[in-house]
Amino acid sequence: MKEKDIFKLVRYGFAIVQSIITLLFLYFLVKLNVLPQKYFFLAVGVLIVLCVLNVFLQFKKILGIIMMVIGIIISIGLGIACVYIAKTTEVMNKTAGADEQIDKMIVYVLADDEANSLGDASDYTYGILDTRGREATDKTVEEINKTINKEIATKEYEDFFTMIDALYSGEVKSIILNEAYIDVIIETEGYEDFKDKVKELLMTEVKSKLEWYEQDDDSSIKLNSDVFTLYISGIDTYGSVAKTSRSDVNIIAVVNTKTKQILLVSTPRDYYVPLSISNGVKDKLTHAGIYGINCSKDTLSMIYDLDIQYYFRLNFDGFIKIIDKLGGVTVHSDYAFTTKHYNVNIKVGENRLNGEQALGFARERYAFADGDRQRGRDQMEVIKAVINEMASSKMLYNYTDIMDAISDGFQTSMPKDMIQSLVKMQINDMKKWNVLSYSVDGTGSSSSTYSIPQIDNLWVMIPDESTIEHSKELIQQVIDGKVISE
Repeated sequence: MKEKDIFKLVRYGFAIVQSIITLLFLYFLVKLNVLPQKYFFLAVGVLIVLCVLNVFLQFKKILGIIMMVIGIIISIGLGIACVYIAKTTEVMNKTAGADEQIDKMIVYVLADDEANSLGDASDYTYGILDTRGREATDKTVEEINKTINKEIATKEYEDFFTMIDALYSGEVKSIILNEAYIDVIIETEGYEDFKDKVKELLMTEVKSKLEWYEQDDDSSIKLNSDVFTLYISGIDTYGSVAKTSRSDVNIIAVVNTKTKQILLVSTPRDYYVPLSISNGVKDKLTHAGIYGINCSKDTLSMIYDLDIQYYFRLNFDGFIKIIDKLGGVTVHSDYAFTTKHYNVNIKVGENRLNGEQALGFARERYAFADGDRQRGRDQMEVIKAVINEMASSKMLYNYTDIMDAISDGFQTSMPKDMIQSLVKMQINDMKKWNVLSYSVDGTGSSSSTYSIPQIDNLWVMIPDESTIEHSKELIQQVIDGKVISE
């Protein structure tokens, strides 16, 4: 075979490779399903024409060589795009439509107890909570019974502090406790050494399905087809984002897709309000999270008399990983201070921070006279900084690692098809969004709470009802399609 014939076969081979990669790219694009039809068919038309030209122009030596080079460049670009699209689809499948909650349940005995296994404690009476998190408790009891092949004796308590006191006094010899309660316990006066006084016999994960959104016809603020609401929760934990934990960030996003307006309403973590499960007894808003994300969502719904349709939550691990993969973020600070977490020295003005440093900055409240209010402002500053970094070229350089971090640390109950529709809409009109943020306020005080009834001097924030009413007015304006600018 002549050399020119071999070269022609090589050119045809590259043309075939381009066609295969083009088909693969279109397959991934269909699976991702975020491109409006007019752009999708335009892409299909252009790519098919290029493939056909590449094949037929191989009859012409010079044009064939030129098309081969162009085809190689296109194939490399489409190959990279396939990797990005496949990763995006994987992350979307993993994070969207979440309906699972994980409760880590622990069986404790006193540290000096002779029992070192469930079998050793088979004759013990186990303290359990009577109503709080009862589904997870009952599943744990079932697991214990199955493990030791015996039905254990249980005694019910109204709250976890009374149950812990019963363990200390010997009234019961073992207790079943949700790990989500631990931080609340050890931050309470008189119980700081709880972990030193007990040991674990069992830690098990109890998974449960979340029944999320049902239309509430009693809400005074009515939604329409152009509007959706989203609860943004930053949970106080590492590990699985589905794990039950306190929520340090509590933001309601009201989104009008027709007017391109987003209202972010931030509620302080220490807001002193009745929880959805507490029968009118008030507690800190952050404590709602230890009873499950539905409790946080429903409590916020009660505060603002608003249906909240979906949730979006992130945890500390995801927060740190994403910022580190972005190469850090630049945030502006109004104050110079040293953070309690990670001991970061923050200066007035611009600060370049890595993941842990940014988390320390976002969690700090004790350094400010404004406390939780300033923390809320700093959290919004970090969110804006992350958005700025993700909009830069750094996102492309480290795309797959960033997407992996997102999939591990983020979760939303919003269905995948809704996310796809929103992306299509944005690509189709490319209009800018008007984002408005508002924080409700209150007055510092001290009181007992639903979660910690024994202590009557816990720091809480008494809601300023006028700020709540104003937030409701803003929400209604966004729903009604009015343009707001304050």
